[in-house]
Amino acid sequence: MKNKQNSPRNFKRMKWLILTCILCAALAACGRQTANNKKEPPPVPVDIAQVIAKDTPVFLEGIGNVVAYNTVDVKSRVTGELMNTSFKEGDLLTEGQPLFTIDPRPFQAQLDSATATVAEKKAVLELARIQLNRYTELLNSKSVSQQDYDQRKNTFDMAEAQVRQSEAALETARLNLEYCSIQCPLDAQSGEIYIHNYNVVNAYQDKLVTLKQIRPIKVKFSVPGKFLEQVKKYHNEGPLEVEASALGNHAPEVGSLSMIDNIINPKTGMIALESIFPNRDSKLWPGQFVQVRLKLSVDRDAVLAPHRAICDGPEGQYVWVVQPDQTVTIRPIKISRRDKDMEVVSEGLKAGEAIIADGQLTLRPGAKIVTREQIRKMMEQASPKKPGAPEKKKSANKGSDES
Repeated sequence: MKNKQNSPRNFKRMKWLILTCILCAALAACGRQTANNKKEPPPVPVDIAQVIAKDTPVFLEGIGNVVAYNTVDVKSRVTGELMNTSFKEGDLLTEGQPLFTIDPRPFQAQLDSATATVAEKKAVLELARIQLNRYTELLNSKSVSQQDYDQRKNTFDMAEAQVRQSEAALETARLNLEYCSIQCPLDAQSGEIYIHNYNVVNAYQDKLVTLKQIRPIKVKFSVPGKFLEQVKKYHNEGPLEVEASALGNHAPEVGSLSMIDNIINPKTGMIALESIFPNRDSKLWPGQFVQVRLKLSVDRDAVLAPHRAICDGPEGQYVWVVQPDQTVTIRPIKISRRDKDMEVVSEGLKAGEAIIADGQLTLRPGAKIVTREQIRKMMEQASPKKPGAPEKKKSANKGSDES
């Protein structure tokens, strides 16, 4: 009787024992799977760049200010009423082009008066010459005294001086009449017109317009004084090329270094330089700030790495280098300078090596990597885009549901 009562209880114990064993086995399997996952984590998606070697110019960079090659304040040389303006503000002017006209009538009258005066003085001179010649003959024949001859000689000299004086006045009147027509002295860009028609202009005082020559044009910039010896050395060997890029303009203007200042600024430690650019397309404009690069020399077969591949650590700069087995390792490097979006590497890398250009934050030494390009290709192979493929898959699923 006792055995019959214990049988259900023993069965229940056996049942719980079996379930416990199954649960332990399942937990053990999960533990093994977790351990395997920790040992072999998935590869890290990254972008890879190649280290290259090529001839790279050595530049000194700075911010420059564009200034006109020549600046001319146009003023009148005569006082008079401004009658006509032959251009508009902002026009590109050429040398010899008419600009302003001053009322010429008063100056024409002065010219006519000076012309008549010259004719009068020449007539007086001619009479004095005839008399002097007569007195010269009389003096030779002892018919007149030396004193009478000297008086006639003096009269002739005074008449001759008066002719020269009147001719000078005539030339002044002629120049004043010419000055009534003001012409452009050089090829230049016009600015604001300060005095308009029908106003009286004062000679050499009132500014009519300011002209700025922009073809060619100058760019003034500064570099640290410690580079002065290098700049002088390469400048003595030949013209140094200078690039100037305006903000938003990726195609730089190319010019040449024209001036090295004779003093280093004691407050800033900078040396002022000046360069000239042809500026044929007028991309550079007076007053504009530009990015300037002075080309000193060329490094042959310089090792270059993308700037975005360079990482900063507590011990300096480094990169992640890709190993033949598709794992990565940290490599300390030294950077000598930057060239646009590339860094010139002096130590730590050689041409042809592959480095990580993006995705460095999730890397660790020895980690497996896969490129994003490889992932894209695998996804395209896994789900090819063929015409009709989605419909067939949908119909197949529908058939299975019906069955």
